[in-house]
Amino acid sequence: MSKKSVINYIGRVIDYRKEAPIRGAKVSLRTDDISLTSYTDLEGIYKFQISPDKSKNVRAEIFIEASGYKSYGGFINLAPDKKDLGDIRLGAPNNQQSSQQSNQQSSQQSNQSSSRQSKSDSNLTPVIAVIMIAFFVLLSLSLRNSPRRSPVYDRTPRSDSFDDLR
Repeated sequence: MSKKSVINYIGRVIDYRKEAPIRGAKVSLRTDDISLTSYTDLEGIYKFQISPDKSKNVRAEIFIEASGYKSYGGFINLAPDKKDLGDIRLGAPNNQQSSQQSNQQSSQQSNQSSSRQSKSDSNLTPVIAVIMIAFFVLLSLSLRNSPRRSPVYDRTPRSDSFDDLR
């Protein structure tokens, strides 16, 4: 294929939990007219070169196999004006790994992490309260039991004290 007569489609395969790129994953793309295979690089990026006449608004089936991950299969739409195929996340629960769902998953992850954060904050609240109560109890006991000074009796009478007695 000559350079002018191809469209370079690009996508990325990442880990669902770590959001780290998955390198060496086998990515296969199939339509009625074509069948291509590519491997992801160190950054998890894969590329396909397809002629424009074979990629005009075509629905393609994509398969991904990576060591340590469950195989993925899904559909993507190829269009000459949309060359970025997006992220495909491997290792997601219930196989929710399509590139179209990656934005939804990112927002779900941020919501889950904020709810996890609020849960961990709510778990810390009783612990902090107990620590503060223990601190104040110890402080009050130490102040109560501290040695008190005995009042010093001055044996010399003050002049104003005699005035009060008379």
